[in-house]
Amino acid sequence: MSILQLKAADFKALEESSLDKMLTNVDEEGHLYGVPGSSGGYAETVFRYAAKMLFGKNLEGKLNFKTIRNSDFREVVLEVEGKTVLKFALCYGFQNLQNIVRKVKMQKCDYHFVEVMACPAGCLNGGGQIKPKSGQSPKELIQSLETIYMENVLAADPFQNPLVKSLYDEWLEQPGSEKAKRHLHTEYHPVVLENGGACHETK
Repeated sequence: MSILQLKAADFKALEESSLDKMLTNVDEEGHLYGVPGSSGGYAETVFRYAAKMLFGKNLEGKLNFKTIRNSDFREVVLEVEGKTVLKFALCYGFQNLQNIVRKVKMQKCDYHFVEVMACPAGCLNGGGQIKPKSGQSPKELIQSLETIYMENVLAADPFQNPLVKSLYDEWLEQPGSEKAKRHLHTEYHPVVLENGGACHETK
C-alpha cells in the first residue's frame, strides 16, 4: 500500500485494458476455470487425472476428502476391487508438514501425492490476504472466502479450459510431451555448499 501511495497511483483515473489471456484460467467469455480448494486444487486435479488415465475411472462430483488429524490435514483414496490404488493428501501448516517430512525420512509415508502449503488453511490464509473483521474468527473468514470463490467458478474442470487446450494444440503438443516437460515441469536436486552442507535447488 505504501508503494501505491508513494507513486500517487489513482486507480480511478487509469484506463481500462483487456485481461491478459496467456496462461490464465479465465476464458474469452469471462468464465473462471478451477476446482475447490484453498490452495489451487492441485491434489484434486491430479487425483482425477490419475484415476482416469491409470485406472479408467471418471470421477464425477465432489471428491470425499477425509479429515485425519485436523481440518488442515485431509486425504482422499481411490479403491479398485477393494484395494487402495491412489492415496493423496492435503497438508497445510508447519506442524502438519513436519509430520509428513518425518514420515518421508522414516520411509513410512504411503501417499502418492501430497499438496503442501505452509500457511494454515492454505492460500486463503496466506500473507497479504484478507484479514478477519472485528468479531470474526479466522475459521469463519476462511469458510466465507471459500464460499465466495466457488460462487465465481463457472466451470470447474481445468482440463476443459479452451485456453489450456489451445496452448497444447499450438505449442506443447500433448500433456507429458518432451516440450511440456522441458517448459512446465520442475526438477529438484541437492546443491553441495562450500562448507560441506547442502541445500535444495529448484531447476
